[in-house]
Amino acid sequence: MKFYIDPMSLRTRKNRLIFKHLVKKFGTFEVIYREPPKKLRYNLLLAIIKVEDNRGLMNTLKKLKFKVSKKPIPALVDIKIVAELLHDRRGKVKPIGVSKDKEYVVFAPAEGKILCDDPGVALMLIRNENTIWIEAKGLNLSAVLTEIPSIPLKSISPRIISDLSLAFSKITIGERYAQEIQRILVEGLGSEMETEEELTIVRPEEKLIKEIFDWNIIKFSTGELPNRAFIDVTGAPLKCQWFAVLFGLFSDYDYVVVHGVPWNVRLQGFLRSNLIWIGDAPRDLFDCVIKDNKIFETVSVNSWSVEIIEEFFPLYSIV
Repeated sequence: MKFYIDPMSLRTRKNRLIFKHLVKKFGTFEVIYREPPKKLRYNLLLAIIKVEDNRGLMNTLKKLKFKVSKKPIPALVDIKIVAELLHDRRGKVKPIGVSKDKEYVVFAPAEGKILCDDPGVALMLIRNENTIWIEAKGLNLSAVLTEIPSIPLKSISPRIISDLSLAFSKITIGERYAQEIQRILVEGLGSEMETEEELTIVRPEEKLIKEIFDWNIIKFSTGELPNRAFIDVTGAPLKCQWFAVLFGLFSDYDYVVVHGVPWNVRLQGFLRSNLIWIGDAPRDLFDCVIKDNKIFETVSVNSWSVEIIEEFFPLYSIV
């Protein structure tokens, strides 16, 4: 059965959420839109919303006070309303708060690349997930994650060691040192370096790895990697912090969280999905931004790029 819904019935986000939820379960809908004559306002579109269902959805919407009709109901609506109707979060989402009017639960994307400013929100996004968290602000995570005192290099796969060596050389002393860095990570520093006799260290790759070794970021040993873990790099030199970040990015963990590590532009070539970066970084590198208790997402509407924003109160602040 085909019918139409008045776009003005969808002016509130709550109504849009209810509408999309019901139609997803019981039918389909299509937003037919075009620019208004003479471009009345740049942010308005002339829209018609057509619904197809065969399970009594029309009557359900009527009972919920949505205006429906068997004939098209065109209306001028804000382009952001059209963008929200078209926006379909296909990946995993998780509850992180409640709406400003406290009428519904707010969900956020829990997949892709996420830029965030709140560790509490990040903890909600990684709940029950296989996660490695790189901590540089001294946050005590021991209640929810298991600390890895040092990365046990002998427990890391050759693939990860290879990828890590190449990436770390690129962002520090140069790609030409990648093979030597890989060799050291596999074989160790050598007896003269393990005794920390600085005068015997002349090669840049040895000095680099020794610094990471001295700061206890790595150990040439075996060891268990917990399913939900964190590495504390608070106070360590930037190169040590970046090494830990790269380990996380190349690891087999499903999720990687980085909190408080200064951004390095050379890291952008190694970003991965299911990454939550807590701190400052270029917004255009991320699929979703969660900042100042707002979710920012970009949706394409024809040739327009529309940013939709949803405000929320974090769940942890309410509890």
